[in-house]
Amino acid sequence: MEIGQLRAFVMAAREKSFTHAAELLAVTQPSVTARIQILEEELKLQLFLRKGRTIELTDGGKAFLPYAERTLSVLDEGIEAVRSVREGTGGRLAIGAIQTICLFLIAPVLDEFHRQNPQVEIFLRSGQSVDIVQMLLDDVVHLALALGPVIHPQIRTLDTFHDELIVIAGAQHPLTQRRTKTGKIRPVKMAELANEEFIVARWGSSFDVFMNRISDINRRPRMSMEISITETAKAMVKMNSGISLLPRFAVTNELQSGSLLELPVDDWEPLVLEVGMYHRRDRELTAPAQHFLELWSSSIQAGIFG
Repeated sequence: MEIGQLRAFVMAAREKSFTHAAELLAVTQPSVTARIQILEEELKLQLFLRKGRTIELTDGGKAFLPYAERTLSVLDEGIEAVRSVREGTGGRLAIGAIQTICLFLIAPVLDEFHRQNPQVEIFLRSGQSVDIVQMLLDDVVHLALALGPVIHPQIRTLDTFHDELIVIAGAQHPLTQRRTKTGKIRPVKMAELANEEFIVARWGSSFDVFMNRISDINRRPRMSMEISITETAKAMVKMNSGISLLPRFAVTNELQSGSLLELPVDDWEPLVLEVGMYHRRDRELTAPAQHFLELWSSSIQAGIFG
């Protein structure tokens, strides 16, 4: 049983004419007749009664018609779904990202993507960078946003975003109270940081580089807490439980409101954090994934992340 036979049957049933059905299907009338004859042979059932120039469904034809219509409807929906995926107007997009990226970076891009592609189903998975990369390798996600660089033979880098790691403290922390004549926070010496308690929210190897710099000058600071959730780390810093080292994009709102303050450090060598957009080398980039990548890259170029 072929799709062309079903289309010929349904069209003939609607038009009550093989000739009109052939015109609408853009085929010859003998072709419609032949398709229906083959269908009747497969079903071992006569589908039409010929009455002069018109035709009518037999009882068997009436019984079969709704199933044929349903089959063609489902098929047409499937064809439309494939077309939507191909053109980027529908389909599925699965993204994996570390939690803080989900909260501060990816949300505005996803919002714009959804506005432009309301028919695309979006799945966002979060985890640690190593987990996100594994999701990509396991085909759980189409795109991965993780700390970079990621070096793997099956993974390629589509784009990168760089941000600075800064030392932050609560508004009432003693180090923020030392001010210059102009009211700015007085720079802290690297050696002084060794006497402070640090709330650790690890952001790749940059944190260890920072701690080693302090150790080379004085001694390694005390890490009073290690917290995997950046929002919790910020809350503890606000309560003056210690200071921390975090990406600027993760504390932009707090810096603007004054609930957290950036501690300037003497002889500071900037620590740069890299966030990469990754994809499997052996997988084709789907239309929704390509569109999301374009929005992400445009956002980086426009500087909306800080």
